[in-house]
Amino acid sequence: MPAPSSPAHPHERERRDLAHQALLIVRVLLALVGTMPWWLPLVKGLLGPIGVILDALFIVICHRDPARTLDVLGTAMPVCSRCAGIFSGLALGAALAWPRIPIRVARYALVVAGLIMLADVITQDLGLHPPWHATRLITGLLLGWVASSALVTAIMTERRLSVPRRSSGW
Repeated sequence: MPAPSSPAHPHERERRDLAHQALLIVRVLLALVGTMPWWLPLVKGLLGPIGVILDALFIVICHRDPARTLDVLGTAMPVCSRCAGIFSGLALGAALAWPRIPIRVARYALVVAGLIMLADVITQDLGLHPPWHATRLITGLLLGWVASSALVTAIMTERRLSVPRRSSGW
């Protein structure tokens, strides 16, 4: 009788190893893309045409309004502060994949995060407050984190990869 932790099918271990590798690739890509708005302004000049192309990719994603865009060491980021928060949340959620919540709960969390962001967008656009970078970053971070964490957790669940629980948290 096989040990409880050993796979029942001879190819099960290989499948799980490939699934873990694929998940690692997804997480690394999310972290790389999620941090790109922060490091791209610093290295864009060193990358030549590739830096220009990477920067141009953000044009279709964000309005890039200078009043709503942060600077990194004196160079404007390729996205506004809200989008920078979303991208940061994607990186953070991919790196931590925490909290590990079921997809049905993640849907509600995404709606709540989206509504919080929408409330900030509406109050800002109605002129009730100026663009506050901290609020834009935090609301974006919340939405990106929930989305990325839910995606990684869903992949882990779908591929039946181990989902170790933390002693504290959700």
